[in-house]
Amino acid sequence: MRAAGPVLIAAAIGIVACDADRRLPLRLSSWADDIEQRIESRNIQRFEQTHQGVRVVNDAISTQAEYREQILTSIAAGAPPDVFLLDNIDVPAFASREVLLDLGPLAPRVGLDTALFEPRVRGIFEVGGKLVAFPKGYSPMVIAYNRRLFEDAGLTPPSGHWTWDEFLSAARALTRDTDNDGEVDQWGAIFDRRVFLWIPWIWSGGGDVLCGDGRSASGCLDSEPTVRAMEWYLDWVRVEGITPRVQTLRRSLGDQFRLFNSGGLALMAAGRFWVPRFRPYVADGRLDIGFAPIPHRAESPPATVVYASGWAVPAASANRRLAVELAAALADSASQRVRVRHDLEISSIRSVADEVAASDSLGWERVFLDVMPTARMPWGARVRGWREVENRLPQVIDEVLLEGRPVREALHRAARDIDRILAETER
Repeated sequence: MRAAGPVLIAAAIGIVACDADRRLPLRLSSWADDIEQRIESRNIQRFEQTHQGVRVVNDAISTQAEYREQILTSIAAGAPPDVFLLDNIDVPAFASREVLLDLGPLAPRVGLDTALFEPRVRGIFEVGGKLVAFPKGYSPMVIAYNRRLFEDAGLTPPSGHWTWDEFLSAARALTRDTDNDGEVDQWGAIFDRRVFLWIPWIWSGGGDVLCGDGRSASGCLDSEPTVRAMEWYLDWVRVEGITPRVQTLRRSLGDQFRLFNSGGLALMAAGRFWVPRFRPYVADGRLDIGFAPIPHRAESPPATVVYASGWAVPAASANRRLAVELAAALADSASQRVRVRHDLEISSIRSVADEVAASDSLGWERVFLDVMPTARMPWGARVRGWREVENRLPQVIDEVLLEGRPVREALHRAARDIDRILAETER
């Protein structure tokens, strides 16, 4: 038999390509980086194997801000992706436009039991009795600490819920001049002006940024509990000297990791999404770290914040049934096990998260799970104008630390501004 010539080979390749192109395309959008895309491709392949006539086109967009605008624009243009990753801060904007399918009643039809999801995480995506996304993964905020620095200072590392007084006592003892050159080179804690990092401190002190309905800040942001909590947080810099002064300004998050990973920082607020940054240093013996809950004021109950994302389906999807099946497949236990094996997040399916915690010899995962009863939904998941609010709040810190304005006055000014912001976004 004669070998096929170049023309015949090319023609054969063309036929294969055409056959592949005949598969129905489903568009999937997220802000995943290259590493996460490669991991997610395994879940996509599993879906395609059970849906032979379907091809999933994975469109990842580099920056989250750009991603959000592209999704909104595509929906407005009537050409949305079939499935997209919804961040908790974007839930109000999409839900208010009523552009997403209610996945709650559809889940049983595609074999997904939504009762398996961590309730506090599922609640982030429940709006007006509708489930606007299947939860993917999540993280509460906790405290990461350097065990060796505690041991060197003769201190017992924190375990379970602890108070502000206990935290402050440890941070003072851990702020040291280790080489006796007259300069502090080991810091007890790290101060940060970014809201997503400091709002758990306000909550754990009995204060809050917004009032209960999320429509105003006056009377809550400038309330006595919030003033006291913010004063306590700012006093890390103003009075205690337990944190590098430069960190009160607009420094990169990388500065904090470099300081912590090099042994120059004992305590820092952290989310589960940062664990991969710590692991290489732990693996090669440079770090020995643990995690503990966010400390609370003795008179206030423990509190933290939980951040999450989920798979949503636009109501305008041209392939609703398949889109819901894809969203469910990406949220099911098999897909979540793939992600947790690669250290990406905490599984939003509690049984999977418990499996991981049970096999974690370091004990890290159990801490994140154990704080969930104290975790609160972020304001961004409830308030449409939260992005603008979040932009205004760091100015409080700048006014106090850089301009010398009293905390109460700075908070009162911010509360009035935020009331206006919220009023405008509700129009």
